Amino acid sequence: MATKQPSADDRRAEPRRRAAGKVWLRDLQAPAAAFAGRLMDVAASGFRACHHRVALKSGDLVDFEFAGHSGRARAMWTRIVGGKVETGFRICQEGGSFRASGSTDPKI
Repeated sequence: MATKQPSADDRRAEPRRRAAGKVWLRDLQAPAAAFAGRLMDVAASGFRACHHRVALKSGDLVDFEFAGHSGRARAMWTRIVGGKVETGFRICQEGGSFRASGSTDPKI
């Protein structure tokens, strides 16, 4: 059985798995306002999420929580298409005490 080879534009170093569910994020540049997003896929060292935080840019640090995982991650890239924001995050540190209570919960 042939395996699909990644394209030359695909710079991912590790395989990703599709994921679903909510991810809670807190931009450390504006820590008072946590926000919700939708998890799109996960890898051993990162994840991709769709959200509405247009101010989030490459290099920004966030606290995150999803499906029993929490910690700190860095936004590696962000793209905005049709009013939705998609960001790829690299996990810097697993664990932590981020709890998303009181966060806004927009429809994603």
